[in-house]
Amino acid sequence: MKKLLTIALLSIGLLSPVQADSEVADRAIRCSALIYIELTRPEMAGLTAGEALMNRIYAYHLIDGTDMEITNGQITAAQTEAITTLTQEYIQGVNLAEEYRHCIFWMTDIAKYINISEYVSEDNKNKEVQAEEMALFLSAPKESSVTIFKNPIKTWEQQVDLGFAAWASQELKVPYKEAILVKVSEKFE
Repeated sequence: MKKLLTIALLSIGLLSPVQADSEVADRAIRCSALIYIELTRPEMAGLTAGEALMNRIYAYHLIDGTDMEITNGQITAAQTEAITTLTQEYIQGVNLAEEYRHCIFWMTDIAKYINISEYVSEDNKNKEVQAEEMALFLSAPKESSVTIFKNPIKTWEQQVDLGFAAWASQELKVPYKEAILVKVSEKFE
């Protein structure tokens, strides 16, 4: 009975072992967007689960206790906005290598903590399961535990460049496509 009461309180936002955090949500959606860009490179297909994981971290850190749900459409819209922002920053010459490196190591820490395959979306999850899932995702690491990195930052910068090159080279409509390709060509000259 006590567990049921805790779950009920969690589900309506009156009690939370870990609070939602908009700063974590912002970093998670930017990380998801960077991963999305990298996924256009065939050799990066293994990051698909990482993108889903970061989207879930984003969603749960955005929920304020008044609603237990953020739609896939809302997540996609936020990711699209983050992709646009990252693209503008990339074109302006902002080096996204450190952010991408921290993103990958943070995602790895979360993946060690949470097995994303156990949380494949089910339409009929009850409130108790939703509250437990939310509590788990909110208690996941909020930043990378790694502070000393083996690979030089130049390696990560090349990964970002290759990701933007692959993303802008798609046949799909990509915002700022021409500007990205010009920036990439400048970097590889």
